[in-house]
Amino acid sequence: MGNWLKGRVLVIPDNGQQSEQVATNTSQNYQQPDLSSRPIYYPPYSSSLLQFATEEEQIQLAKRIGLIQHLPTGTYDTGGSSTKNLRECVICMVEFSKGDSIRFLPCLHTYHVHCIDDWLMRSFICPSCMEPVDVALLNTL
Repeated sequence: MGNWLKGRVLVIPDNGQQSEQVATNTSQNYQQPDLSSRPIYYPPYSSSLLQFATEEEQIQLAKRIGLIQHLPTGTYDTGGSSTKNLRECVICMVEFSKGDSIRFLPCLHTYHVHCIDDWLMRSFICPSCMEPVDVALLNTL
């Protein structure tokens, strides 16, 4: 998007004289940026991601999914003493509500299942304490 407000522009023509002009951005001046060179993001469980992954990358992805599935899950309940200090998911910054599916990491931090699963597909460290989840998880198995 651009700034569609009027503004003053200092114009220096080839003859060296400065002049101030009022410039306006209109839809006829706007050009769509070239997006062909930008990377395309595929969600972690997307089949499109697997389609372009090498066999080694697919194996690593399967291992990562397997480790994530070993992490305990639960349902958020506002009445328990264990959820007294647990107010919001620090990934999405949304407060937990009764009945939300949550996942517990070995470091005892808790997140929405879909938030932390997406996070762990990219980086296998806790977003709060930066502790490697895979090392802690493998030590508890």
